[in-house]
Amino acid sequence: MASTQFVPALCAWMILLSVSALYYAFPGWYLLKSFHFAIIICQGVLNFFVIACFAIATFMDPGVIPKAENEDRDDDLRAPLYKNVEINGITVRMKWCTTCQFYRPPRCSHCSVCNTCIETFDHHCPWVNNCIGRRNYRYFFLFLVSLAFHMFGVLGMCIWFILERKSEQHFLKQTDTIVTIVILAVVTILLIPIVGLMGFHMVLVSRGRTTNEQVTGKFRGGYNPFNQGCCNNCALAVCGPMYPRYTKYQHRSLPLKIQPPASLSPLTANDVKVVVSNKNSVKSPVSEVSYVQCLHAQYPYVHICMHVPCSVGH
Repeated sequence: MASTQFVPALCAWMILLSVSALYYAFPGWYLLKSFHFAIIICQGVLNFFVIACFAIATFMDPGVIPKAENEDRDDDLRAPLYKNVEINGITVRMKWCTTCQFYRPPRCSHCSVCNTCIETFDHHCPWVNNCIGRRNYRYFFLFLVSLAFHMFGVLGMCIWFILERKSEQHFLKQTDTIVTIVILAVVTILLIPIVGLMGFHMVLVSRGRTTNEQVTGKFRGGYNPFNQGCCNNCALAVCGPMYPRYTKYQHRSLPLKIQPPASLSPLTANDVKVVVSNKNSVKSPVSEVSYVQCLHAQYPYVHICMHVPCSVGH
């Protein structure tokens, strides 16, 4: 992954943390001293929730499906390109992924940036430097909603601060006023795309679609088999179960221990009968040849038959 792909995510973190810190240091501190402290506490809890959802959406596995092992790559040319499965009475097509070497499950797509297949792929977000998929979409959606409310709160508090201080002398030359105006301008510029993106994902969640399905036009002209109704779709997106992570099961080998039955007696040289067959398929027993000597004998055709006495009590 190129190092330049971290730049949008780094800028997003810097804007979020720096604007929040300036807000609490200047207009927030004035509102805390002049009014009730509950205003800043509520805003701080909401801000913490925003940062937590942003961090989880950034660092959580979005639902990466591990690539096939090398021994499974031989049948690539012989595999058909598509396979059909039926979901809720609707035929859904699964495509063969030439990179990951398996048929992509329904709603799965290959991300060209991460070079992996993501389950229930929504989109690749450069601002979190991660794909948004089945496992982290909930936190991405909650991040957008909480960030929009947090920005509305900061915007309202900054306007309140300016209205409270406008009657003071040299109001526009004070440091806290200048910082508040800068915060107000930054939040106003960023609020429009954030609210628009939040509204777009609210519509997608209510319809049971992903961004990839909406952009590519899947199920646009027909019935969506993954749509469970508006209320159920919203409940599944916000309060659904946490799906397992597939990558942690990759390359995990368990030791296999085989123990012989306790009732078997150890083998001796007398328990091994060696039969030597010549080219005419005439078999003749060989006596007084031990087990180790037979393995190293210079006979071109050797068949070893072991008669193991078994003392199993019935």
